[in-house]
Amino acid sequence: MSSAADDPRAAFDGLVALHGGEVLRVCRAILRDEHLGRDAAQETFLRLWGRLADERAPSAVGGWLRRVAVSTALDAARRRRARGDAEGRRGDEQPPVAAPSGGPADAAARSELERRLEAALARLPEGQRTVFELRHFGGLSLGEIADALGLALPTARTHFARACLKLQAALRTFRDEEPR
Repeated sequence: MSSAADDPRAAFDGLVALHGGEVLRVCRAILRDEHLGRDAAQETFLRLWGRLADERAPSAVGGWLRRVAVSTALDAARRRRARGDAEGRRGDEQPPVAAPSGGPADAAARSELERRLEAALARLPEGQRTVFELRHFGGLSLGEIADALGLALPTARTHFARACLKLQAALRTFRDEEPR
């Protein structure tokens, strides 16, 4: 009987159990689509399996997986944009902008805010959009994002700050239009 250290399948299963949630969260944060996020996460772990099978597993698996997940999801997003699928809503599982409350007027306002947010996100430069999505929707720290994208931490901070400013400016008209 072989030990878990000698069995690549056991090692792989352990890494999936340990890092699967974060990899899926990162992929969904970028793709903002449940199915595409799962596909990108699966592809990320297939790359890890190839590394384990070749005995070239990276020593810092968590950081390596995060970088591969970001790269895989960004590639999928680029392919989708090239096909023209990025028009309108970017996925079928959008995070809510505000907690549900009120009646039809509140639901309509939330829907309009989500539409405007999607449009504003789509207008951001790719680097700013990616950093914002990983921070806001993926829950990663700016340090983790910098590591995953191969950026210096000050650059990641700048991308996030600029994205926030541009989104605030884009959504300011919505706030000004709301009845008081």
